[in-house]
Amino acid sequence: MTLNHDACYQAVKAKDARFDGIFYTAVKTTGIYCRPICKAPLPKSENCTFFSSPAEAETHGYRPCLRCRPEMAPEYSDFRQSETLFRLILSCFDEQRYTPGSVGRCADALGISSRHLHRVFKDNTGLSPNAYIMTKRLLNAKTLLTDTTIPLDAVSELSGFGSTSRFFSAFKKQYHLSPNTLRSSADQPRPSFFDFTLYYRPPYDWPFMLQFLKYRAIPGVEAVTEAGTYRRSVRLEKKGVMHYGWIEVSPFPSSNKIKVSVSRSLQNVIFDVLKRVKGVFDLTADPSALPPGLSPGIRLPGAFDGFEMAVRAVLGQQITVKAATTLAGRFAGTFGHPAEIPFDDITQYFPTPSECLRFGSDSQEQLGSLGIIRTRSQTLLTLSEKTASGELLFRDAVNIADFKAKLKSIKGIGEWTADYITMRALRFPDVFLIEDIGVKNALMPLLISTKGDASPDLTSKKHYKAAAASFSERFRPWRSYLTLSLWKGDCNDLLSTDSTQMG
Repeated sequence: MTLNHDACYQAVKAKDARFDGIFYTAVKTTGIYCRPICKAPLPKSENCTFFSSPAEAETHGYRPCLRCRPEMAPEYSDFRQSETLFRLILSCFDEQRYTPGSVGRCADALGISSRHLHRVFKDNTGLSPNAYIMTKRLLNAKTLLTDTTIPLDAVSELSGFGSTSRFFSAFKKQYHLSPNTLRSSADQPRPSFFDFTLYYRPPYDWPFMLQFLKYRAIPGVEAVTEAGTYRRSVRLEKKGVMHYGWIEVSPFPSSNKIKVSVSRSLQNVIFDVLKRVKGVFDLTADPSALPPGLSPGIRLPGAFDGFEMAVRAVLGQQITVKAATTLAGRFAGTFGHPAEIPFDDITQYFPTPSECLRFGSDSQEQLGSLGIIRTRSQTLLTLSEKTASGELLFRDAVNIADFKAKLKSIKGIGEWTADYITMRALRFPDVFLIEDIGVKNALMPLLISTKGDASPDLTSKKHYKAAAASFSERFRPWRSYLTLSLWKGDCNDLLSTDSTQMG
């Protein structure tokens, strides 16, 4: 990304949160790099150098600010639309948790040579993948040292270092202080759970997001409180071991941040938990990159668990959201198991794909007893089988077309369901639910007003789809946000958007 020095300096001067994570300010006189919102005194313009990522700043010899903590900045993900392979590489590194050998394993997994992986990475960032991986390890370690009491040997492992000695050596070399020194200077967190702070770029429409999640929350598994706090039970597998616990997410809109409380029982999957929270609340979105005309502050509600979301989508076919939510709660209560956690409204863990199959030949009967029709029951069982076998993977580093094709190969999953699962479970930003009834009801008046007397008969399915598809083209590659804006009913500015504005 090309950075304009004067524009960046003005953003730093204004402490503009819209640019948080978009660039970082490195100060030559201190050797430290900061976020644009850092509360430290404003450095002189001639002493500032601006970088697109922490890895780039650290490669040039700068250390992260201990005050604004660059590792907590929202990630910048706009590039992911322009380079599919690069997106897959980043996702693969993340799944590998930045452990030694990640580059080679990811190259093999993606079917490319390590040399080609290096070239793609260099072209997109100007950095080597190893430099990027080392920065991610160090910043992840810094997060754990500051926000948890996890033992240092566990910090080393969770951050991706091959050994504790390598961790200590790399940390002291890069940051000129030992892990012990950083931990002793940090506030001591509570013993039973960890608190993390995650940031986002404004504006953010929290009322819509929380209402969306509350209306679709699976009873007993997740909930949104009257105070606007999201909580849920969590079960995540790592290296064949299932980890159980809970999270609670509290937004602070005036500070452009959220607090994430995570039970200590999830410490071995802590980064996976935080990544999923970012996905649920779309914290990496850059509102300035979205097309004009969309609802201000709109975000794409993701899914904490892809399989859970897929089950919920199948249950919701041809019935109301309220009825689907009730069925999902029954499903979790029958196939999952009780959760003993400190929230009265969270009582269940959602079942794994294997647990959904544990009744064997009696599974159809079990599903029928919940009020789920036979054809839908079979769809759910096939979905569980394909997910349990690994044929269907709910993760970022997949080919979207292949993923949708595998979903639609399951009898009972059509275009709408496959698109909805893709949009929310994979957090894919360019899904337009053209035949969704809510989308159609909101869009039809806009299409009629646009076409005027020359409009074809839009009650015709063929004419409506043609007109809707043409209208949506102006919002590529962010049509999921168009879908959400139409669902919200905030359509007043959509007609003001034209192709010239879209660039």
